[in-house]
Amino acid sequence: MDAHHLAMFIFLLALFTYATAMVVEVMLRASESSYHTHVGNIRLFAGGLAAILLVSVLEPILGCIISVMWVYLFVKITYESFQELYRILCQVIAEARHILSRLSGSVRCLGEEDPYQPQA
Repeated sequence: MDAHHLAMFIFLLALFTYATAMVVEVMLRASESSYHTHVGNIRLFAGGLAAILLVSVLEPILGCIISVMWVYLFVKITYESFQELYRILCQVIAEARHILSRLSGSVRCLGEEDPYQPQA
């Protein structure tokens, strides 16, 4: 641990991220949220990074080879996650526009005068 300060610091950070993502994923699964897959991906990659860092401390060449494969998978899954998050964002924006149009319609209705109300 004394010879690899940066690797050990990143390892501890990845391990903390892994543990936190595991707890959040369990909470999201319990509430039946669809976001648990994204948190599961974060957990998967944090755990993989932690393992790669330990391997790179013991065997640097093997650690580099495994790191290249890990980066490829990370980029692939990140791209797929961004596509899904973009789709979710589009749905949220469409729903917000629908709600705002309904609210503006109800505000217009409130602004109209009641024909049965006496003139002041």
